[in-house]
Amino acid sequence: MKTGTVKFFGLAMFLTFAAVGSLFFLAPETVLRGINALGRSLGMNESPLHGADFFSVMASAYMAVVTVLAWRIFRSPAVFAYPLLLAQAKAASSVFSLGAFFFLRPDFILLLNGVVDGLSALTHVRGRDILAL
Repeated sequence: MKTGTVKFFGLAMFLTFAAVGSLFFLAPETVLRGINALGRSLGMNESPLHGADFFSVMASAYMAVVTVLAWRIFRSPAVFAYPLLLAQAKAASSVFSLGAFFFLRPDFILLLNGVVDGLSALTHVRGRDILAL
């Protein structure tokens, strides 16, 4: 992939992850209410709002890590380790979200995160490379 393309995606991901992480931290219940409303309109289960403080901290920490990785991709597009680590983080988030959706609670937020992070992981590196590190 061309360096300019990698840098573009690195910067786009950095800005997206920073914004989402900030929302998770600053307004976790508002984010959950919005996602629950979307899920409800699709006939899906809603995620409970209790415990949002702990989960907002954990979600914000995860978003901080992927934001830093995206920034590193933008700054150093030739370093393959950064997209590989980002793909692994997104793949893990996807697998855990989808596992929780199918085996614990079919909440829309779990399905949404599983699909979005799964697609994100696939855009960073080929599937066989995700396990290479």
